[in-house]
Amino acid sequence: MEQTASHHPLDEGPTGRRPTKIDYHAVFAALTAPKLVLSPELMILDANDALLRTVDLPAEALLGRHYLDVFPARDDVGPVVERIVASLERVAASGRLEMVGPHRYDLRDAAGVWHERWWIWTNVPVLDPGGRLSVLVHRAEDVTDIVLARRSPEGAPALPTAAVGATDDDDTVLDGTVLGHVLTVGSTVRRYAAALDRERRAALELQDSVLTPPPEPPGLRIDVRYRPAVPEVHVGGDWYDAFVQGDGSTVVVVGDVTGHDVAAAARMGHLRGVVRAVGYCTGASPAAALDLAEQTAGGLGLDITATVAVARIAPGARGTARALTWASAGHPPPVLRGADGSARLVVAPPDPLLGLRLGTGRHDHETTLAPGETLLLYTDGLVERRGRRLRDGLRELPERVAALRDVPPGQLLDALLTDLVPDGAEDDVALVAAHLEA
Repeated sequence: MEQTASHHPLDEGPTGRRPTKIDYHAVFAALTAPKLVLSPELMILDANDALLRTVDLPAEALLGRHYLDVFPARDDVGPVVERIVASLERVAASGRLEMVGPHRYDLRDAAGVWHERWWIWTNVPVLDPGGRLSVLVHRAEDVTDIVLARRSPEGAPALPTAAVGATDDDDTVLDGTVLGHVLTVGSTVRRYAAALDRERRAALELQDSVLTPPPEPPGLRIDVRYRPAVPEVHVGGDWYDAFVQGDGSTVVVVGDVTGHDVAAAARMGHLRGVVRAVGYCTGASPAAALDLAEQTAGGLGLDITATVAVARIAPGARGTARALTWASAGHPPPVLRGADGSARLVVAPPDPLLGLRLGTGRHDHETTLAPGETLLLYTDGLVERRGRRLRDGLRELPERVAALRDVPPGQLLDALLTDLVPDGAEDDVALVAAHLEA
């Protein structure tokens, strides 16, 4: 895992001294549990010092080799290795964390003496900004002391490695109290993994039901992306939306409810549904839709505070400019990318967040979307970082968009995510782009 020190985008502190850069490779090497970094094809890319000490091999003996070349399916541990490899392949295909074990995999010391070892393995997917699998992290936790402490009565001989096998339900075959303890530990691991999987499945189902595909109105290309701050859960309080009103106008929305978990996603789902229903059923302008949504949410007892931006693009003939009306409830301003690739913020005086119920109406702002231009709405996770003011990120955003002038409209959002959040988002990020075809 050849990697240079990563620079965190922090401003200089009050002392004028820039924070120390973090060498993530050094952090990985210093971790106490044995860990491997594997390619999607299970080639070993890196190993930390703890793993090298555990297997008593130099890095040169591991790097660039397949997992099975380094940890072969020996006669005594064949089923265990096969299960680990099967788990790694499932994680690579599904992008979901898995835990395997506890299982016995003995190790030999420098003198050639075999020692009994029990392990729990965790296989973790690492995704790139586009959501594709980048590498796998394979972590081994030595639980030998726990297993042996619960072994059959003191003085009983240790079971030979040859006695280790595996059953269909993924438990290790042992005798007496050893089996009981391993079943207990294995059951705990499986319950923990099952709980994680249930939460993830619930989150994904919620995301699929809420973050629906955009429409395809004539002459307009609508692209959307969502990047969670917590990839294991995969949903949070940010959302995007796009729908067509009865008169043919296209409405695009982004919003941000506080939180990065399933509870935040539930609140987001309520508010998104209110904004969507009000905007569609009433045909209201963006500002009026925001005001009505706030009144509706309050009347229904939804105690939700959020920033929201709504834009409406009028219908029109292909190749002609269209009226663009937008409004904001405390949300960062849209970006307009010109047909020549230049970009600018579309700024206006701020209006209050949704949910504050200040009794003051919000305001519509009008401009024109010309053929070849792209309107970009986003949540603050795209530009806000710890230690850096939001206004600084907003000031730089048009420059970063303009730097991507050669990127086609359909690839703009992926390019922005790769450029601005290459190491994963600190906050949820929702994006929606409306491109008027030339």
